[in-house]
Amino acid sequence: ARLEEGSQFVRDQNYIKAKDIFTEVINLDQNWAEAWNKRATVLYLMGNFELSQNDIDMVLKLEKRHFGALSGQGLVQTAMKNYQKAIDSYIEAHKVYPAMTTPLMMIERLKEIIKKESI
Repeated sequence: ARLEEGSQFVRDQNYIKAKDIFTEVINLDQNWAEAWNKRATVLYLMGNFELSQNDIDMVLKLEKRHFGALSGQGLVQTAMKNYQKAIDSYIEAHKVYPAMTTPLMMIERLKEIIKKESI
């Protein structure tokens, strides 16, 4: 119930309140990957990319095949201009969930960014 409440605050763009709720849920159960993933998402939305990556690391430690966290890591690493790490994350996300087309699209976009920056 608390996770859904936090998700509603995300939808309402009240990121601080959402982060507080997700932190509370993490403190109640540090082995719940989805709580870490929700907080990673809100931290990303707040522009706290390094903290978001820290939470993604916890998600992947708990559930290495969490495609949402792998895709989120791609977004975080793109924002941090770590394009190859972002590509690697999207490759892993695609391996876990081959029907999801977003990782392939993002890989192509990132390859174009790398190509443009190398000129």
